[in-house]
Amino acid sequence: MFLKHIDLTTALRPSYLPDEVLLFVQDNVGLYEGKFKLPHQQNGQVYLTSHRVCYVDKEEPRKHSVALDLKDVDRYEFYAGFLKSSAKITLIPKPLKRSSLQTRASAISSPRPGAGSPARADSPYRPPPDPTATAATWVCTICSFSNPVPSNFDPTTANIHTPLPPCLACGIKPTLAHVLKASISNATSRTPAPPSPTVSSPLAVRSRSTSNRPDDSGSLPPWPAASNITGAPQNPSDPSATFQCPRCTFLNHPSLLACEMCGAPLISQDIPQVVAQETQRTESPGPVLNPSAAGQDTAESVKISFRGGGEKIFYERLKGSMTQRKWLLQGAPPIPQSSRTIDDNGVIVRAPVATPARPKGVGIAGLEQRGLDMRKNNEVMIGSAFEDLDALMASAKEIVALAERFARQANGGSGAAASEANALLAESASQLGLVTTKDIVGGSSSETLYLSELARNLAEFLTDDARGVLKKAGGIINLVDLWAMFNRARGGVELVSPMDFEKAAQMWESLKLPVRLRKFKSGVLVVQSSDRTDETTIKALVSWLDDLHEFPPEKELAWDWRQFGRGVTARDAAERFGWSIGVAEEELEMAEERGVLCREDGIEGLKFWKNYIDTGDTKRRRKKHRWEEDEVMRALKESGLM
Repeated sequence: MFLKHIDLTTALRPSYLPDEVLLFVQDNVGLYEGKFKLPHQQNGQVYLTSHRVCYVDKEEPRKHSVALDLKDVDRYEFYAGFLKSSAKITLIPKPLKRSSLQTRASAISSPRPGAGSPARADSPYRPPPDPTATAATWVCTICSFSNPVPSNFDPTTANIHTPLPPCLACGIKPTLAHVLKASISNATSRTPAPPSPTVSSPLAVRSRSTSNRPDDSGSLPPWPAASNITGAPQNPSDPSATFQCPRCTFLNHPSLLACEMCGAPLISQDIPQVVAQETQRTESPGPVLNPSAAGQDTAESVKISFRGGGEKIFYERLKGSMTQRKWLLQGAPPIPQSSRTIDDNGVIVRAPVATPARPKGVGIAGLEQRGLDMRKNNEVMIGSAFEDLDALMASAKEIVALAERFARQANGGSGAAASEANALLAESASQLGLVTTKDIVGGSSSETLYLSELARNLAEFLTDDARGVLKKAGGIINLVDLWAMFNRARGGVELVSPMDFEKAAQMWESLKLPVRLRKFKSGVLVVQSSDRTDETTIKALVSWLDDLHEFPPEKELAWDWRQFGRGVTARDAAERFGWSIGVAEEELEMAEERGVLCREDGIEGLKFWKNYIDTGDTKRRRKKHRWEEDEVMRALKESGLM
């Protein structure tokens, strides 16, 4: 199939392939297959990448999202729209190789005289298949040569942009009207003529029901002996036994299948259809190809309907992507290592003299030798890459990796932790495709689309398990800290303003993404996963305070810690759950407002305890305990033990 189901990320965006780059995004689009609408792909977003065209549905994205590979596209056409008809871009697939192989196989395995499968045992006639009866041909107006019409040529969808093959003899391309006329005339000539009592063919047919001659409707018998069905054999050398060509009216020999003059197939249209219905076999005794499976192999053209604009930019980016063909680099073998080295004078030599292998050094000398070899390798790489454009394109990955390594080494003086964080964020940004700019989503005219894509980028950035940005922050992070971290990850490309960042964060709930924006009592905005609610936070705090009844404290306390537990501060909660101090204070105050915790203002500072004062938990616990005791006593009395 031309359209394939795709996997989506946590932010409901397509999962990108290795080295796949996002080029353009447009919403409010629908898909057509041929002339018909696809019922489940009429409201969604289309993502154009360097390798694919992906459609993500808005109603059920996990179920109805599809994509097509650009490597399978033969050509693309643009339709500007008219009146109520929206603009469309048609993607026409390449002809399937399997169908051509099947055609060749059927042509090779066509029956020969004496080698065909018999229709009936008492009939000398062997019906051959008709591979040429349905093939349309057009006659060149320059040299009068008969050329076949391409198998993928469809008269219903052909236009002035449809490529036409030149003449096989003179090389002159025909006009579209000429090929259309030939295809239409061939389609009309394939319709069987009504049965006629007078047969103009030199091969007569018996009219009784016991005839063994099937209707071939596309070719004549491959040998003239089939004419003795009538009981009166005809001699092929008889000049009266001729067959008139339906195109050039040339009188051909009855044993020929194609005209000697123009090459047109000699189609017999005057054989009664009743004869064919009696003896023609409906299926072969061999294995049969499933018609439904064979129908799935026929690829239809896919149309992308742009109902909200953006078709011109999409078409330009598609044209550039089809020209670059970056998918050819996917899975390509690695570039062979250059045989160049640097001599003692710093000159690159192409054919170095074979030198014996150096013994591996250890300690400081080994580290120095390793650094020297690395620097020489970098010099060779840079020197060979910038010789010409082809070499630079071939070694682009190595040059980019080398530049990033130099940048990390240059920023190493500002602190190892900061350098590691910047490298982590830069790598995360490059792999997740976080550089989504307003240019990619159609410019400033589509602000809503830009904000929605920014919201999806943020969700992917937060939920990436390999990076663990949200996990390292304890599952909750301040929006201001996230804004600074996200802008650092973009590497200085299209930095996001605080206003756009907040608007994008507010769209998470409407887009059904796995993160949410939360506002504390003090007005602080934080980001956390959508499954982390206030109830789950309170449950985690209560479980932690219950554990303090079991584990002994680090220092001696003046009360029985097994019975009363211990109080905790905001710093303790931050260390326990990985929160910042501000987030820990807000979470503890939220639990206090719910009546789960109570506060103690003392000399050591503000502490929070599990609340047993006003909630009535102790009374309910006592009632439950007494009820259990009463049940046990009643059971003992009933059993006679008491």
